[in-house]
Amino acid sequence: MIITAFKLASLYEQKQIPTNDMEEIVRILAQAPLLYDDGQTIQVQDFVNSLEITLQPSARPAVIELFELAVQACRQYADNSTYEQFQDALGLQAELWQEEVLTLAMWMNWLKQIAEGHRTLPEYHFEAMLGALPDGFMIHDFYDELRYQLEQNPSNDWAMQERDRLYAAMGAK
Repeated sequence: MIITAFKLASLYEQKQIPTNDMEEIVRILAQAPLLYDDGQTIQVQDFVNSLEITLQPSARPAVIELFELAVQACRQYADNSTYEQFQDALGLQAELWQEEVLTLAMWMNWLKQIAEGHRTLPEYHFEAMLGALPDGFMIHDFYDELRYQLEQNPSNDWAMQERDRLYAAMGAK
């Protein structure tokens, strides 16, 4: 078992939070920011009120800690464009968590680094890498493209390297 500084990650690792509850918490973490045009007005209560579960009293402070990190990270993105990229990154991270590529502790650490200004969203020049793309192509789309390329050719070195770089940029080690 990994020792983590984040209570929620510890509780989940110790199986004190049911998987279904954790899936709902992750869903809200990725989706609640979509209700806003920028990261300046979202509040912890927006996350909590969106949950379709009742938090166990022992888990509530730990879940609040996660949502506080998310709000602090949202505050780093005052303009529409970068906030949209942040929202897309959260959606990708939820998928990576479901795929067990990203642990909850890794994700919370990434959020903390974003909130403190020690990490930025990854920057890609997708058109230079992939050619002409549809408007709004973002990091989650890039991940889907990498997966597609690896399904077509599992030994595609470029796709494997880019996938690994993307994992690192999203907080997975």
